[in-house]
Order: sequence, then structure tokens, then C-alpha cells
Amino acid sequence: MKKWIWLVITIVIAASVGGYAYARHSQNEKLYSDAMDRASLQISNKRYIAAETAYTNALKRKPNDEKATRLLSQTQNFMAANDLFNQRQFAGAKNSYQSVVATKNGNETLKGRANDRLKLVKTIQGNLKRYNKLYSQALNETGEGNYAQSNSTLDKILSDTAIKQTYYKTIYNKAKQLQTKNNAALNGTAATSSSSDFESSTSNSSTQNTPNVAPSSSASLTSSEQKAADAYKGSNEYTVNPKQNEIDGQSITAAQVNTARHEISAAGIDSNAMSDQDVKNIIKGAHNNNESVGQYVKEKY
Repeated sequence: MKKWIWLVITIVIAASVGGYAYARHSQNEKLYSDAMDRASLQISNKRYIAAETAYTNALKRKPNDEKATRLLSQTQNFMAANDLFNQRQFAGAKNSYQSVVATKNGNETLKGRANDRLKLVKTIQGNLKRYNKLYSQALNETGEGNYAQSNSTLDKILSDTAIKQTYYKTIYNKAKQLQTKNNAALNGTAATSSSSDFESSTSNSSTQNTPNVAPSSSASLTSSEQKAADAYKGSNEYTVNPKQNEIDGQSITAAQVNTARHEISAAGIDSNAMSDQDVKNIIKGAHNNNESVGQYVKEKY
């Protein structure tokens, strides 16, 4: 009789343990599935940082999961490609977009968007090649004193319907500057100079017109401002509520901050003037508003 009772107790305990383990497994599977679905939805909404966070959460439920790892890598490659594209580093962007497209069993939405960008990059690179060739020709004509002919060549650049797009800002500005020089020479209001001198001057000025390039600290600050700048460390994470640095319970990473800085700069805002905490606040604000970082800063700054 006692053996029978112990047998029943053993079966009950085993069933309880097994039931608990099964319940835990089922809950973990659901959390993993929810994170993966959330990542896919965020990609559809073009909220790639949020998608990256969701895939990371999925991997916490299933460490080393092949699918989550693959999709996370594809998403990060797409984000990196966008950063390079926004910085007008088109060759690097092209390689990263190709990696996104080449991902086997990857997210099809990302593949489609990467393919669209690859077509755009091809068009941009073709235009840049043509514009630069024409500019070199015009520069040589200016150097030979053929100012009217140089303007005629420049007009092939400046009259093109695509030239005022942001992708061509550098070559557009150079063409306008050379045109101004030609006009001054034709009107007799400027001394002639070699094309190499002009090219050097435009190269030097491009640094001054480039956003987010830090100037000499002593060039524009008073002594008191300089002391304040030296004392500022660029980050104040420890003076705020920790939840301000979290999205869905996950801490905002340094990689997310760097990616957001690129998006902020691409939106025409000087991200170098912002502390890490400022950037984290923007990331969180964009997340809460269901917007991209670029959209958010354009509205708020």
C-alpha cells in the first residue's frame, strides 16, 4: 500500500515539474514570436532602430537563433547603408545595400528597399561622373582664358534637371563658383588666375561649408565660453531618470546613438552640438511619436 502511495506522489510531482517546464517553454516561445513580429512591423514602418531592438529581444529568448541573428544582421546592414548614403558615400552604400539584397531568407521588405536604393545609387553615380567630367573641361577652359566657353560647358551642368538635388550639392557649388569667376573675368572686374589656384580655393572653402566639422576651439569662443566647453563632457546620463535612456525596457546603445547622429546630421541639424543624452532623448521621442529620427528632428528643431 505504501509503495502505491509513493508511486502516485512521484507521478504527481513529475507531472507538475513537466507542466511548469512546458509552461515556461510556451511562454518563452510566445515572447520570441512576439518580438519577431514586432521587428517585422517596425521595418514596415521604417523604424529600423526599433526593429533592431526587437530582434535583440528575440535573441534573448532564443540565444544564437539562426533566423533572428540573420534578420538582425540584415537590418543593421541596411541601417549602415542608409548612413553611408546620407553622407553621400555612395560606393560604400552600394556595397552595404548589396549585402542586404544578398541575405538568404531575409526580410523581403528590406530587400525591396535596398534594390530601390541601388537603382538610385546607380543613377547618382552616373550623373556625378558626367558632371565631374564637364566641370573638369570647364576648369581647363577657364585656365586657358576661354571664359565664355567655360560658362557654356558649365551650363550643361547647371541646367540639368537633377543638379539641385542634395546628392550633387558639392559639384553644384563648385560649378556656380567657377561660373561667378568666369563672369567676373568677362566683365573685367577680376584679375585672371590659373585654374589650379581656383581649384585650391574651392577645396579650402569646402571644409568651411561642411556641416559637423569642428572648427578650432579658440576661433569663435570667448575665454569663459571655452572654459565651459572644456568642462562639458558631452554626456549627462547620470543626472536623469534611467528610464529616459530606455526603449521598451531596453537601454539605448552606443551604436543606436551613433546611427541617430548620422540621421540628425542628414536632416540638416548639427549633431556634434548635442550630448549623448540629447541624442538619446531624440531617439526616445521619435520612438514615442512613431517617427524616424530624421522626421522627428525636422519637426522639433
